[in-house]
Amino acid sequence: MNLEQIVEQCKSRNGQAEKELFFRLAPRVLSLCRRYTPDEELAQDYLQECFLTLFKNIKKYDAKKGAFDPWFFRLCTNRILQSYRKSKTEPEIEFRAEVPEISISEESIQSISEEQLLEAIRQLPNGYREVLNLAIFEGWTHKEIARKLKISESTSRSQLARAKKLLKRFLQPLKNKNYEKRLA
Repeated sequence: MNLEQIVEQCKSRNGQAEKELFFRLAPRVLSLCRRYTPDEELAQDYLQECFLTLFKNIKKYDAKKGAFDPWFFRLCTNRILQSYRKSKTEPEIEFRAEVPEISISEESIQSISEEQLLEAIRQLPNGYREVLNLAIFEGWTHKEIARKLKISESTSRSQLARAKKLLKRFLQPLKNKNYEKRLA
């Protein structure tokens, strides 16, 4: 059964189709959730909230307006941000305005594993992590990010630039470790 058929059956509250849809999409959704929080349990909670929101709103999906995946992942991103805002207890950490630039070659970036990249992203301060995820992984414009996070477009741009610099700083030691492993 293809994805569109499963989605149509989910609109009729078919439990087997809902289960099938969950097992098909859960790994990608969990990956998305993990990019927004360093806490694994919270990522699991976000995963559950995403699917609860999906099954509650699946009748609103219209295949004539676009593909299911982008619609669903936008729904997930919005749900994660909404959940994060409700439970925001962690104080914002501000880094100094200028983060020193570190250069990492294209070759060394390719030697960094997906897990290492995810761990580095999870180390970013919340604001930086949110903007980076929305801009890089979700493809949102700074205007969309500013509206959703209630910040200015220039703040979105500067947080993205600082997030990238900080990410490079976190990845620099990994780059060296990967070279050492290849030389050993």
